[in-house]
Amino acid sequence: MKKRLGLLLSFCLAGCAMQPTDSVVITKENTMPSGCLCYRTIPDFNFREPLAETTPVADAFFAQTAFLGDSRAVGVYDYEVFSQAEVLASIGLSINQWQIKKVIGEGKEKQTVWEALQARSFQRLVLIVGYNELGWDYSSVFKQKLSDLIDHLRQLQPEAVLLLQKIYPCSAKGYAAEKDVTPQKIDEYNVIFEELAEEKQIYLLDPSPLLIDENNELRAELTDDGVHLNTAGFAIYKEYMKTHVEDRENHEKMECPDRSSAHDDGLSEPGRGQPQPQRGGSYESAESESGS
Repeated sequence: MKKRLGLLLSFCLAGCAMQPTDSVVITKENTMPSGCLCYRTIPDFNFREPLAETTPVADAFFAQTAFLGDSRAVGVYDYEVFSQAEVLASIGLSINQWQIKKVIGEGKEKQTVWEALQARSFQRLVLIVGYNELGWDYSSVFKQKLSDLIDHLRQLQPEAVLLLQKIYPCSAKGYAAEKDVTPQKIDEYNVIFEELAEEKQIYLLDPSPLLIDENNELRAELTDDGVHLNTAGFAIYKEYMKTHVEDRENHEKMECPDRSSAHDDGLSEPGRGQPQPQRGGSYESAESESGS
């Protein structure tokens, strides 16, 4: 049965050789080394808006989920929010370091986030990032590097649904302790998240409305240090996550045409596009970073 089609994303696994369906309305050449055209259809959906409330799911829903990021993601592990989920995160980890800093595992078995993602496939990736980069001088630099990171995640985990979590505020205590963190800066970065969610067609999460007080600050009883959630805070966060779930049908992939069929359908030959810069590599940055 045909579905309503909106925007299309092109990501491909090696070895594609199937014929295209007749429901593809937009095509984009994939210039990845596999040299194959692939299609993914997205029904009409406003990705700038966070996921709406849904029917609650069981904890087992998160068995194939990985939470990625900094210390705000680490809390998902520390407080055993979802015991079946993986947490690939570290205190103080910035998006500059995902490929170069070994933070996952113990002793000689430690891995970078990228290495851990190469070792196992996930159905969902929840990105909890941005707080450590609030002290950077240029938000445009953050936006570009987060865009590159998302692209690389899609290459590493092409079957996974990506969810980007907006930055929730600090309490008054937290703002007083973190000189580079302000409500204005958080708002600025959250707008970037909205822009990238629309551009990259990934889902937004925003637990903030359930965590803030009348001053739009993190409620004092939900945090001990003013920055991170405590037991009470993560209890609310868990209920939010269980009641804001994406529709996986939005990410149903379509078939990949082989090289000969690309000409038959009026498409350019795979692999003939302009080469694109490699994305998601390690970065060197002089920007200051928070220690979350």
